[in-house]
Amino acid sequence: MIIFNKRYWLLSLLIFMGSCAEETEDPELITSRYFPLEIGSFMEYSVEETIYFGENDFETENYYYKDELVDFYLDEVNELVYLFHRKKSTDRNEWSNEEVYTANFTQNRIIRKFNNQQEVILVYPAILDFNWNGNAYNNDGEEQYIIESIGSYILNEFAFADAVKVRKSEEDDLITLRNNKYEVFANNIGMVESYYEVFQYCSRNDCLGEQIIQEGRFTHMRLINYGEF
Repeated sequence: MIIFNKRYWLLSLLIFMGSCAEETEDPELITSRYFPLEIGSFMEYSVEETIYFGENDFETENYYYKDELVDFYLDEVNELVYLFHRKKSTDRNEWSNEEVYTANFTQNRIIRKFNNQQEVILVYPAILDFNWNGNAYNNDGEEQYIIESIGSYILNEFAFADAVKVRKSEEDDLITLRNNKYEVFANNIGMVESYYEVFQYCSRNDCLGEQIIQEGRFTHMRLINYGEF
């Protein structure tokens, strides 16, 4: 599109400059099927969140996120890194800056970086039941992500013909903890849903097995709008 000509001219210049460095390769100008990396695109989500501070002590909030893919740069190994700005709102009219995060597509992997924490959120080719270590680039310990489903997916008013559901964890011993996390990526759109439910149950003798939440967080993000800004 014409609006991006200036950016891609700059990108070509950066690639040419990077090619002069020793032992580096030109970045691949490619995008990914389920996580498109297109400058000028945005995703808007409704967010439902409950944070538990103790037994019967919690706060629930409903708000919105808008993630905008605003820029790119070349890192120290001459790979493209894409820059996202996340904004927050309670009414979808007034938006405040929430955080900045990055993503890059390297060696058939989408690596997303929040608060200096890298996570392998998707691996290509997307094959049912394929698994990988989502924490391969951080110190949180191995956690096996798995492609749980591929195909049509219904989310509120959206009906996606081709989407991938990545199960990040699914554990509930009904006594001490619950750890349930997944993300869904739609073809040519990106992440359309994120589900995070991590609790610790009360494990004292007087409440053991009653599934009384002692601490934790529930966050559910669902796509409500997307396009170009």
